[in-house]
Amino acid sequence: MHILTDFEVIPDAFSKYAPEQNKIDGHAVASFPFKVEGIAPGFNYLHIAFTDPDSIPVAGFAWIHWCAANIRVSDASGKASIPEDFSRNMKELSPESCRGKNSLVSRFVGQASSPASSLYIGPTPPDKTHFYLLRVWATQEKLDLKDGFYLSDLLHSLLASGSAPDASSTLKVPQACALLAGRA
Repeated sequence: MHILTDFEVIPDAFSKYAPEQNKIDGHAVASFPFKVEGIAPGFNYLHIAFTDPDSIPVAGFAWIHWCAANIRVSDASGKASIPEDFSRNMKELSPESCRGKNSLVSRFVGQASSPASSLYIGPTPPDKTHFYLLRVWATQEKLDLKDGFYLSDLLHSLLASGSAPDASSTLKVPQACALLAGRA
């Protein structure tokens, strides 16, 4: 399984340079498009985590930009397309899906009540270009998660479903990772 994008640097439309109509509380909320290919037959759900490990020296933790789970794979060809602005439209596009919390809910950030706290929030590196990890897992069954889950809940659910939710791959739960840049 692998992730395909048309870019290596996250386009401005999906970062701190997004137009104001695509921002909530100053955060870009229109997610970027990507494709997942090589999904084995019988794997019916995708799960997403988009994080910024370069934020550790700046914020004190790896920033979670997006978590989503139970995105139904409807293409039997082993391919899935996650369209632009999927984060805001996922309930219409994939009714079984659920939204996880991002780092706005951290007590260090204090924006838990923001409507953006369960959406994709685009990169806003304050100091230099950061590198971001987009991770996607595939499972045969829907995970036992509800709207408002945390990244740790996703990882525990993947582990319970037979996955190693780290960089290793298992036959039970395939996964892919892409490294993308976001400019300061």
